[in-house]
Amino acid sequence: MQELDEPALMAQSRGFAGLRFSQALEPGFLHYMHVKMAGRARLVAISAISFMLFFMWLDVAYLPEEILPLTLGGRLLALLLICFALWYSNRPEQVAAKSAFLVSACTYAVTGIIVSLVIVLARVSETRVPVTHDGLYLILFCGLFLIGLPARHAVLGSWMLVLGFLLASWIAGTGRVQMISNGLFLMMFTLIGSIGAYMYEHMLRSAYLSERLLDAARQRAERESQGKTRFLATASHDLRQPLHAMSLFIQHLDEQVTQPQARQTIARLSESAELLQQMLNALLDMSRLSVGMVKPQFKRFNLQPFLQRIIDSLEHLALPRGVSLELLCPVRAAVLSDPVLLERLLRNFLNNALVHASATRIRLEVTPVEDRLRLAVVDDGCGMAEEDQQRIYEEFTQLRNPARTLDKGVGLGLSICRQLLHLLEYPSGLLSRPGQGARFWFDVPQAEWREEIAEPTLRAGRLAGRVLVVENDRINREALSALLSQWGCSVQAFADPQELLQLRPFPVVDLLLSDYRLEGDLDGLQLIRALRSAELYSGPALLLTADTSDTLTEQARLADVEMLYKPVLPARLRRQLQPLLGGTTG
Repeated sequence: MQELDEPALMAQSRGFAGLRFSQALEPGFLHYMHVKMAGRARLVAISAISFMLFFMWLDVAYLPEEILPLTLGGRLLALLLICFALWYSNRPEQVAAKSAFLVSACTYAVTGIIVSLVIVLARVSETRVPVTHDGLYLILFCGLFLIGLPARHAVLGSWMLVLGFLLASWIAGTGRVQMISNGLFLMMFTLIGSIGAYMYEHMLRSAYLSERLLDAARQRAERESQGKTRFLATASHDLRQPLHAMSLFIQHLDEQVTQPQARQTIARLSESAELLQQMLNALLDMSRLSVGMVKPQFKRFNLQPFLQRIIDSLEHLALPRGVSLELLCPVRAAVLSDPVLLERLLRNFLNNALVHASATRIRLEVTPVEDRLRLAVVDDGCGMAEEDQQRIYEEFTQLRNPARTLDKGVGLGLSICRQLLHLLEYPSGLLSRPGQGARFWFDVPQAEWREEIAEPTLRAGRLAGRVLVVENDRINREALSALLSQWGCSVQAFADPQELLQLRPFPVVDLLLSDYRLEGDLDGLQLIRALRSAELYSGPALLLTADTSDTLTEQARLADVEMLYKPVLPARLRRQLQPLLGGTTG
């Protein structure tokens, strides 16, 4: 698509009374007008040919036989010119606009002059009925309004026609009074038509300019959206990298320090890092949702174990607050949804109830409603007034946190919920009154429940295995190597993927763990494919990345590569490594 200069277009909109755009814009408008003229070709053809045939019939019916060959010949010539002009001029993709306008205008003027000569010839002959010049009004009407010519072409052709008719009438000896009468009416009609042709082209230019401005605004919006997407991708990667290293170093430090006071400091540091990670995830999620980067991936899954896992993972937040978490869900319940987005939706609602509701009891309910399942997060907390029930979904809004303490988040949880509900197209609602708690609900499409084999639970213990780490960032490489060694793994780390590809003999390892963005021409996924193609490594592979795009997720799935998103919590990394390394040692 051609890049449009929006400021230049806006400058053009300040006036084009002379029916001229800038040199850069004028060719585009002429093509636009040519297309509009071609859209009228059928109507013009039907009108012109029908009227010409009708007047030829009138000639045969009322004109003397001695002039009939001349009038019919003239009208037939005009008819052939009209057919040629219609064929030639109404092909915008094959004929230049200027050529099409010139041919159409010349055909219009010549046809009008031929009709004028026929009228004058009939007047000087003895006819049974008087011959008027009314047919010229039809010709002028077609030229000034129906054909859709540029104003200059239409006006010039029309005045040539009128002057040609008056000149022919004068040569034929028409009386002065009749000349004045005919000329006055024809010139007034042509003057009005000229003003109309000018107004039509001015309106057409205004419409064309408006369309181009809309196109320019659309291009600008697309550029801004792409810029935001690039910014988010870069910010996501660059901000997650140090957070990832921080989490690994904190865990490594926690497993080495024994002094109680130092361990308490490490625990606070871990809490701060986790809070920072939550805030970053919320900000990035909100931004990604707002620019349309998130696409749902729907699948069928059983609901009860899915919800139980979410409830169990929040127990460590509920117990210190004295809040009991309950799940009321039929055992044989299944839904068709995006499990990742649905989990985020539920976690945000549950976290909102835990942090802001001042509740002692929070319940996650599942009830059937027609062909859907209604999921509701119910609390017995402080509730809220009706005027606050829409305001809580606004970004950075917290009703009971005027001091903006960070332990209550940044106020994006429910905003993200609103975006997710809109993205997933789930009906939703809120029921609440001051002092009577709140009930946040939404409906999810129901699916067929199927028996699922539970995965075996891996016992805790030291890991055992040989891990090959590929990470170009020195700090992340050191943090990951130190933590894996602390867990009992034998680690070999590389920064350059080319160095690894050229290594002979290739080390015998149980797991390849690589970052996605590496130095050089290869990324982590390409490195894994290259090692497999060269038959250097065929075992399990785990990709660490701060890139959260759906495209990468699908590519990793097709390549049979596990993925973890940075920053990775050490506990999550350990759970992912256990099955890949074949469990744990004692």
